[in-house]
Amino acid sequence: MKRAIVLAISVILALTMAAPTALARSDNGNAPEPVSADFTVVPGAEGGSCAFPLHLDLSGKGKEITQPDGSLIITSPGLDVTATNEITGEQARFSITGTFFETTAENGDVTTVITGRNLLFDPDAGIVLLSGNFSFVFDAEGNLIKSFEDPPAGNGQVIDVCALLA
Repeated sequence: MKRAIVLAISVILALTMAAPTALARSDNGNAPEPVSADFTVVPGAEGGSCAFPLHLDLSGKGKEITQPDGSLIITSPGLDVTATNEITGEQARFSITGTFFETTAENGDVTTVITGRNLLFDPDAGIVLLSGNFSFVFDAEGNLIKSFEDPPAGNGQVIDVCALLA
């Protein structure tokens, strides 16, 4: 279970930024940039997937900020995603205006704390909308060592997007 899989939406957000990444907290004058992505997650895809092709259409604003200490903040004020079951046409639109806070310990463990509303691809939970405060940890090799589902790592609502659109 690789970190890159679980943070798929964050990576997409970072890759679709229209402007260069912000490089420090002192860069607080730059507002979030327009973000858009349009892709389909097929059954059996890594990181959790539905039993049907799931089309995701993201649009809004987001920003990746690297702090002076090397920690990372990915924020998405004003980001929405429309999820569509490509077989039935069933759709749901979600506001995913949450924030990811990522820090790396000296031993290489990466802790991610997410707040607000976020769309997450998880190898165990599937594709979920999380609303609240959750955290998870990967070791230096990218192996999940603490899931957001491990109490007390999460507090809030978990919506299974695949079940919602089935």
